[in-house]
Order: sequence, then C-alpha cells, then structure tokens
Amino acid sequence: MITGRTRVYALLGHPVRHTLSPAMHNELFRRLGVDAVYVALEVRPEAAGDVASAIRTLGLAGCNLTVPFKERVLPGLDELSESAACAGAVNVVIQEHGRLVGHNTDGEGYLRALREELAVEVAGRECAILGAGGTGRAVAAALAGAGVASITWLNRTEGRGRAAVEALAPRFPGVRFHSAPLDDAAFSARPWSLVVNCLSGAGAPVVAEFSVEHLPRSAVWTDANYWMADPPLFAACAARGLRIQRGIGMLMHQGARSFELFTGHAVASDAIRGVLDIGGW
Repeated sequence: MITGRTRVYALLGHPVRHTLSPAMHNELFRRLGVDAVYVALEVRPEAAGDVASAIRTLGLAGCNLTVPFKERVLPGLDELSESAACAGAVNVVIQEHGRLVGHNTDGEGYLRALREELAVEVAGRECAILGAGGTGRAVAAALAGAGVASITWLNRTEGRGRAAVEALAPRFPGVRFHSAPLDDAAFSARPWSLVVNCLSGAGAPVVAEFSVEHLPRSAVWTDANYWMADPPLFAACAARGLRIQRGIGMLMHQGARSFELFTGHAVASDAIRGVLDIGGW
C-alpha cells in the first residue's frame, strides 16, 4: 500500500513507454518488503535543464535517466561517482539529504551481461562503438578498464566522437582511442572483434546499411537497446555465424546495480530474469 511514507523512485526520459524498469523495481520492492514505488515519467527534452531541480523539489529518493538526460543533468548534480565521472554521464541519481549524487551502471551492466551470456572476455579486442553519447561513453570506459586494445567511436557528429576520445584517453593510456564518421566506409575500414551499437532507434536505418562481411568469424556484435524487435544487422551477423547479444542482459545487470544503489539490497541477475519472466533472453 502506498502511503505518505512511501519512497518514490522514477525513470526520467523520452520516450519511456517501452520501459521494463517499473515492472522490475516494483516487483523487487514487493518481494523484499521495501516501502517504495517506481514510476516512469515522460519528460520533454527541452526541460533537461530543470531535471535536477525537479528531483529535489518533488523529493524523489532516486531516479534512472535515459536519453537525452544522461549528460544534460550533470551541471545540476552535487557529486559524481567514479564511474559517472569517467563516462561523463549518469543513469542513476540518488538524493541524499538534499544532495544529488550521480552514478553510472551502464558500463558495469554491459560487461557483466557479456561475460554471463556469451562468456566473452574483452581484453585485447579491437572495439567499434556506434554512438558517442552517454551510453557509448559508459560502455567504452568499462571496456577500457577491462583491457581492450582499442576503441573507435563512430558517431553522426564527429565532434562528439572526438570529445569522447579527449575525455577518456588520459584516463586509460594503455588503450588506443579513435573517432570516425558513422558510415559504412569507416565501419568497413577495420576487422573489429567487438561491435557495440549504442545508438537510439533513430540511428537504426544508418546502421542497417553497413556491411558485416569484413568482420572475422570470432567477432561479437552487441546492441545496447533491449526494446527493438529487430535490431539492425542481427540477421546479417547471424548468417555469418557471429555471436550476437541483445540489450536485455545489460538492462538486467545495470538494473540490479541501480536497485542496490536505491535500497542497499543486492540482487542477482537471476532474480531480475524471474521478475521480468524472460527466461529465453
């Protein structure tokens, strides 16, 4: 039962109608007896500058952020965790006595899913990341920390890719960072051993035009989006015998870490899978 003492958590983003987060968090609250509720709030992108103030004003105990707020909320926060500072973006905000602390669980969630689902280790791999936004930078930071050989961002706005290189290269001197335009010529220039599509749905038509014929048979293609019924190039990769991974595992693992930050309760990915009833993921 929701009362005046119930803590309120929220997903803030645009769009949010496809999200599985309320089902996941609310069922975990119920199972663990946590007096809290989780809702999804559609926030206009032009209101990004007001998000931090809204969290304070409404007294939200915490929230998750999606596009386009992961980076645009930063000026309104009081503190960043190491993961958030490294990624230059946050997907979790906790309110502690009126102070807003930003965290990023995307990169950790991605790596855990890759290892659990496909038993893939990333050390030494040549990586292409499609999209240099908050998710792409968080995944890149996690990959760099795990010892990949190189990371190249392919982004529609090349300046954004260059900014990502400038932000992460000093933190990981053992990793080679590059940026390139988001087109088939740049994608086909190297035989990537790991590809991560971090673009939103709007980027799908561009990615769908890429060729995967140059990728080695040992390559892995992953997509951070869990809600797309037919992610771009999945069929082409499968036809070549490449390993592919949907974003649902990343959602589960970053969600489990978010829940722990919200409540202090650690939950296993199996618990998340059971909550969402997605045994075939």
